[in-house]
Amino acid sequence: MASRNNSEHLRFRYGMCLNDNCSKCKSKEVQQIAARKDFVCSECGKPLRECPPPKNWWDQNGKWVIIVAIIVLAAVGVGVFLLLGGDEKKEPKIELPQAPSDSVKTEPVKADSVQVPEKKDTVATEPAPQEQAQKEESEEKTVVEKPKNPKYGTVNLGYGVYTGDLKNGKPHGFGKIKYTKQHKIVSSQEYVAFPGDTYEGEFRDGRVSGSFGYWYHDGTQTAIKP
Repeated sequence: MASRNNSEHLRFRYGMCLNDNCSKCKSKEVQQIAARKDFVCSECGKPLRECPPPKNWWDQNGKWVIIVAIIVLAAVGVGVFLLLGGDEKKEPKIELPQAPSDSVKTEPVKADSVQVPEKKDTVATEPAPQEQAQKEESEEKTVVEKPKNPKYGTVNLGYGVYTGDLKNGKPHGFGKIKYTKQHKIVSSQEYVAFPGDTYEGEFRDGRVSGSFGYWYHDGTQTAIKP
């Protein structure tokens, strides 16, 4: 599916008209323009703002289809387990009758005939000081230290909160920023994010980098190439 979208992106470009007087702008229609043609509105001829291609049915609902399928399979598995487990019959426990205890006759014992064993002094062995020290040292080493530089986590950037891949405590890899202050998404471009906006894409050494990322503002998605 990803390779198909990439091939379509090479053959076509997608954009939205920004002319308030154009009907395609009012309807927020995503226009498909051939890559070799001028990137302008097919109705008013004004330049278009590039955006991601519209999502198909599978892109919108595929995740829910997979979740429902997993739930159905789990329910079927539980039903089969309960059905097979219910057929097993518990075997009754058989209690054996207790044998009657034989009566024992007790006879008096003379004091002279009883031999008392001699007591031997028992010496309690204590662990050597060296063994005790090694045992305490091994117990101290069992404490698990947390990694100082996690590969994934959440970092406060000052202008927003980043969640995703990390390297040396900085955004590095794929992640997402939720902005808390007005800030330029890419320092060399004019896109400015406002509090509440989000940006999702690739990062390198704490900066936006890599291929296309997506900026979400007031329900509008904008593709940005760093």
